[in-house]
Amino acid sequence: MRRISFDTQPIGAAVVGTGRWTLSEATPSRVTIEAGAEVELIIENQPAKLQLTLERDARLRVVHVITEAGVHSSLGVNLRENAECRVAQVITAATESGVEVSLAGSGASFELGGVFLLSGDQRCGVRVDVRHDVSDCRSRTLYKGVASGSARGEFSGIVYVAPDAQRTDSEQLSRNITMADAHIATRPQLEIYADDVRCSHGATVGQLDDQAVLYMRQRGLSLEMAKRLQIEGFVSDVVLHAPIAECCETLVEILHEKLQSL
Repeated sequence: MRRISFDTQPIGAAVVGTGRWTLSEATPSRVTIEAGAEVELIIENQPAKLQLTLERDARLRVVHVITEAGVHSSLGVNLRENAECRVAQVITAATESGVEVSLAGSGASFELGGVFLLSGDQRCGVRVDVRHDVSDCRSRTLYKGVASGSARGEFSGIVYVAPDAQRTDSEQLSRNITMADAHIATRPQLEIYADDVRCSHGATVGQLDDQAVLYMRQRGLSLEMAKRLQIEGFVSDVVLHAPIAECCETLVEILHEKLQSL
């Protein structure tokens, strides 16, 4: 499996400007992204408890990959006026991951696309908390899970809308597929205290489409290949829309490798 290692430098300061960065053991736990800066951040199998503050008009794109068991992480994002953050997260190992977001400036925007793929007896928990603290902000969360064998996955999320956060636009979706004796629990929630909002949430847990599998087998594919292609189609949209385009190929390779064990 290739590592994501192109043209990056470790974060070594508490304040960063435009550039492409990775985490290291020397990374401060609190990092501020300068006003107007455009930053790309790659986190790969790095235990992290990181709090990021985006100043006015800053742009942050994050690719977060966990393929090694026990690499737990906690990512906090605080967005000031008109700041924007887009995150792609891919998990293929037993871990606990948390994302906490505060939209604290008018016009701020946050997007998260995530995938976890579990096999064997792996356990994975993902928590996503999004707070709309002021008016005129937007958030989108789409998290997909696939589990096989006796694996256990969990997604819990909450969107909080403060009383003064009028004209909030938020969506949180959890979509999941289980196979064999695997189990995925999903608990998206809304907590709304403003009246002029557009918020929605949803969750599904299902199995593979038997008719689609049968259709592919009638065209010469093995049962394993038919299932693999269906799962690949289910999760690939998240990685293909990763906010750092150069990472997409490697993310697809990571998913392909994991699909061999499902």
